[in-house]
Amino acid sequence: MNDQVKETKEAPEIIRGRMPVAVVYMVRFGNMKNESTKAKADKFGTTVGKIDDIVKGRNFGYVTEAFRPTQEQKDQALEWFKRHPHYDKQNVDVLVNELEAIPLATPEEAAAFEAARSAARGQTPKTKTGETADAGGGNRRRKSKKASNEAEATQADALLA
Repeated sequence: MNDQVKETKEAPEIIRGRMPVAVVYMVRFGNMKNESTKAKADKFGTTVGKIDDIVKGRNFGYVTEAFRPTQEQKDQALEWFKRHPHYDKQNVDVLVNELEAIPLATPEEAAAFEAARSAARGQTPKTKTGETADAGGGNRRRKSKKASNEAEATQADALLA
């Protein structure tokens, strides 16, 4: 028998929730774009995997170098930075200053970006009720009983036909 007890891994101290598009823009095209993935993850208060996915274009493909945030998107990014687990220890002010220096989008640019985001099925960092949305975790979702019952019924109908 194995007498060793499996160590529980602590959850990383990161900002939870969906990353605002203005922060995604800063990760991909900002002043830290040439830094290491680990350095960016620490600075932005997220995981190496999320930074790597953003840099390699696996997600947020609709955020291009031509992106300009609206004031609402900048506000969402500021709220994101304020939830940073090491807000006082790290120099997050550098990121806040960089965010404030990005010019605002014109109404036409904002509409074009929103159309591109919708076409790519991009999500927003807030739910319809205005609460911070979860960051996803699609592989952690459990199969619902309703879906499995419907699948069984469909299979049974196919066999009877």
